[in-house]
Order: sequence, then C-alpha cells, then structure tokens
Amino acid sequence: MIPATTTSPRFPSFDSIEVVLWPGLALVAFVTSAVLVDLMIILAARFRLVDLPNRRSAHSLPTAHGGGVAIVLVTAVASLVVALRWPALAGRSLLGVVLPSLVIACVGMVDDIRPVRPAYRLVIQIVAACWMTWVLGPLARIGVPGAGTLDLGWVGWPLTVVWIVGMINAYNFMDGADGMAALAAVVVGASMALIGLESSALAVMLLAAIVAAASGGFLVFNWQPARVFMGDVGSGFLGLMFAGLSLLLDPSQRDRTFLPAILCLWPYVYDPFVSVLRRLWHGHNPLEPHREFLFHRLIRSGVSHASTAVLYAMLSIGGGLLGLAALEPTLSSGVRAAMPWGVVVMAVALTIGVEGRCRRVGLASPTPVPDSDEQ
Repeated sequence: MIPATTTSPRFPSFDSIEVVLWPGLALVAFVTSAVLVDLMIILAARFRLVDLPNRRSAHSLPTAHGGGVAIVLVTAVASLVVALRWPALAGRSLLGVVLPSLVIACVGMVDDIRPVRPAYRLVIQIVAACWMTWVLGPLARIGVPGAGTLDLGWVGWPLTVVWIVGMINAYNFMDGADGMAALAAVVVGASMALIGLESSALAVMLLAAIVAAASGGFLVFNWQPARVFMGDVGSGFLGLMFAGLSLLLDPSQRDRTFLPAILCLWPYVYDPFVSVLRRLWHGHNPLEPHREFLFHRLIRSGVSHASTAVLYAMLSIGGGLLGLAALEPTLSSGVRAAMPWGVVVMAVALTIGVEGRCRRVGLASPTPVPDSDEQ
C-alpha cells in the first residue's frame, strides 16, 4: 500500500494566482471534452461505434457511442497536470485511481467495438479492484454519522473489492438513457469535490472537479435527444473513478468521510441493486439483458429521458447535501445520525413513485428476451 503523505499540500490561498488557474483548468476540461465528443460523433459511423436499439435500450434510434473516450482522455491529461503541480499526490492519485480506471476504460473500448465475454470483463475488473485496494488501502472502519465506528477487520479487503467492482457495473447500467450517466457524473463529481474541500483532501477535490467538468462537456451532446452515448469506455471509467475517489480520502479520516462521500451515489447504486433483487425474486437471470431498472420503467411509462435524468440528479444532490451535513461538527450526534436515513426515505419514495406510476399506466414487468447479438 502506498502511504498517504504526512503533510498534505496546502490549498491555494485566496491571494494566489492558482485560485484562478484551477477553475480555468476545469473550464478547459469542459471545452476540450465537448470538442472531442463532437469529433467522436463525426467519426462514429466510420469506426462502427453506433449503438443500435435492442431489448434493453431506452432509446429508439441508432446513436453513436464510445464518446466517453473524451472524458477519459481529458481526465487523464488533467490528472497529470495536477500531479506535476503537487508531486506528493502523484503516487496515490495516479497509481491508485487513474491507472486502474484507464485499464477499465481500455477494456470498455474493446467491448464497445467487439463484445468481450462477461467473464473476462469480470476478471479484469476484480484485478483492477485488487490493485486499487492495495494502493489505497482497504476499508478498515466505516464511521456511521452519530452512531460510532464499525470495525471491519479482515472483511475490509473483500468488501472494498466488492464495492469497487459493484460501482463499475452499477454505473455502466446508467448509460442507457439520454443524459443519465453524464448528468450523474457532473453531480457526483461536484459533490465529491465539495467533500474533498470540506475534508482538506486536495487530490479528491481536484480530480472530482475535473471529472465533473469533462462530463459536462460530454453532456452537451448526450442530453435528450442524445447524439452520443458514453459506451463502456466512459461508464466503466467513471464508475471506477468514483469508487476510487471515495477511497482516496486520507486514511486517517476515511472512516469519518467514506459514508458521507458516497451518499451522492445512492440512486445509481440503489436502482441496479433493486433490479437484481426483482429478477432473482421472479426467477430471472439478473445478467440477462432487460429493461427492468427503475429508470427504464419510468421512461417506458411515458416520462421523458430528460425528466428522468433530472429526477435522479436531484436525488443525488439530496444525498450529497446529507453527506456534507453529516460532516458538520456543530450538529448534534442525533441529527447527524438521522442524515443517512434521509437516503432511505428518498429510496422508498422513488420505488413507490415509480411502481405506482407503472401500475397507473398498466405497465407490467417485461419478459426478458436475449438480444440477437447475445443469443
């Protein structure tokens, strides 16, 4: 495991030129990402990077995919700039977060061009997760706001690997609706940047802000009606980045900040989890292509892609605000303990709302039919 530095680099003071330069870097990341995505759309047909509608699609027209390459490239280059400015951050941020994320992005790019067997992808994901866990360190403890600390012991290692692999796949599922994955990345990146600022974790703040800016550039072309999707290259990269950023927080305070940092991710983790449980309950294969995610059901019930993406973003913002509030030391322990339960309330409301709407419009759960390219 690469140890965290004992003296963290100082945040730029308000009289420093870097107060202007680093927001400028985020703006450059946004513009560069948008330009690269526009270029990717032009080249998509030539390189056969076109997503045809199938049984698990939420869209009905052929759409360019693989546009997540822009997010990957912009984030990687900007991360190198950050590492050059603060070499002390290079070890954990580059080796522990960016490098394994690039590996997953490369596998995703291959899968976008020519499908890779799920078993092969899973093995590579586990290897990348083990590498990230070794570099950043496993979760030894998880602090529950207002309720003390839960010691994980030896369970920390496998739990951390499961968390990382789960995030890769959970985020991958969000790329099926216009604007969903990109808007999620903007909101989650911004939330984690604020957590990094609150925790004086400079690497987390900068990397998260860069990811949010690059995803914003992609969102320009991914908003309904989408002209491009991320593809596995972008969604897998972002899933691993967000899992890694939550672990990049200084180990000395990670038990306090981990749960608040990931609360912004809850709708994008909860939806796949509920869908897997639903399919297991009905005796269906959870790995088989389907459109039973809550956001799929919302769209199929008549809600627009844009409205669905905004709904999930608002739920994510709610979770992020609860996470920030849980870190506020002036609040009583009882109030801080109630913060995570706010996510439970939102999750129940989301489920009841979606299922209620589906019943009103007479939408039943679909019977899964394998795609022609997966039979």
